[in-house]
Amino acid sequence: MKIEGEQFTFRKVNLSETELMNAIYALRFQVYCHECGFIKEEDYPNGLESDKYDPQSVHFAAVGENGDIIGTMRMILPGEHKFPIEDHCPDIKIDHEALPPLKYAEISRLVISKRLRRRRNDGMYYEPEVEDKIGVSQDGKVFMRRCRPMAFGLYREMYLESKRSGITHWYSLMEKSLWILLRLHGFQFVPVGEEVDVYGPVRPYISKISQVETEVAQKFPQFYEWFTTEDAGVESLNQSDPF
Repeated sequence: MKIEGEQFTFRKVNLSETELMNAIYALRFQVYCHECGFIKEEDYPNGLESDKYDPQSVHFAAVGENGDIIGTMRMILPGEHKFPIEDHCPDIKIDHEALPPLKYAEISRLVISKRLRRRRNDGMYYEPEVEDKIGVSQDGKVFMRRCRPMAFGLYREMYLESKRSGITHWYSLMEKSLWILLRLHGFQFVPVGEEVDVYGPVRPYISKISQVETEVAQKFPQFYEWFTTEDAGVESLNQSDPF
């Protein structure tokens, strides 16, 4: 199946959209069970990876031209259950009763279909580029061309939802490869604990959204404009596509 140039729509998925939610759970099962071996097939007889946090989360998906879910992630909101990061890292204490302007959420379950992770060295989210490509905009200005927008298309949807919901901080249990990829694009996640094993080795981080906005706007204004634009529409995944 041809991937280069394939069109994707990044969107929020409501829990009431049962078919899409089941497709999200199926992709998570495929990646965590068959591709990574983090979970056992016999523990998920229906082929769907879901947990108690899903009803407490906002879900996002990258949908291909044929309706397939190609990538997904969720943002766990304050609610009935405390965040997973608090269970896995007992030293982290989050004040869920904090009044505005503080409002926390946890980023979780970022997975991308193996259809897009096809190179020998591709990890869960691709290996970051050693060098950025240089492009020229229509008005003649030089800008950096950032590659592989899949993870950032999902992050953009989460960011826009966070702004609508008043979320000020993101927590995350994150692999080092993803942390590096985010840092290269100006997303500063600060470590707040030691490495733990949760579907592989991860470390707990926190990020202040206002600081991310400042950093990205200063370093990558072209990317910032794309990232903060509502209804950016369909994206084309090419090796040299600019953000």
